[in-house]
Amino acid sequence: MKLLRLLQWLLGTLLGLGLIATTVAVIITPLIFGLLWAPPRPNVEVEQPLPTAQTATSPASTSPAPVKHGRVTYAEGLRVRDRPDREAEALGSIDFEEVVTILERSGDGEWVKVRTQNDLEGWVLAFGIQEQ
Repeated sequence: MKLLRLLQWLLGTLLGLGLIATTVAVIITPLIFGLLWAPPRPNVEVEQPLPTAQTATSPASTSPAPVKHGRVTYAEGLRVRDRPDREAEALGSIDFEEVVTILERSGDGEWVKVRTQNDLEGWVLAFGIQEQ
């Protein structure tokens, strides 16, 4: 009789601990894995459109366009590419908070051509640049 009660106690304890461990794992696992992936890409809208390639080089313009600067706001920095395309060759990168000169904007508005302080010139995704 004592052996039966001991087995019942042991089985109940193990099942109880297993249930507690499973509940804790179900609650904590999404929290842990949620921290492993990068956050979704921010969708930033530009309040004032930057000049496009066509307007920046317009021959009818008599006065030079004002120099515009921007700051990298994307925490991971931005890749500088040789043309406005995600498959284009990467020329280098720009760090977070780095100030760049804005040269022009692609026709679709998704890309901005910039020049860094180290004279690296190329295209970056516009969502990562905040005009100053």
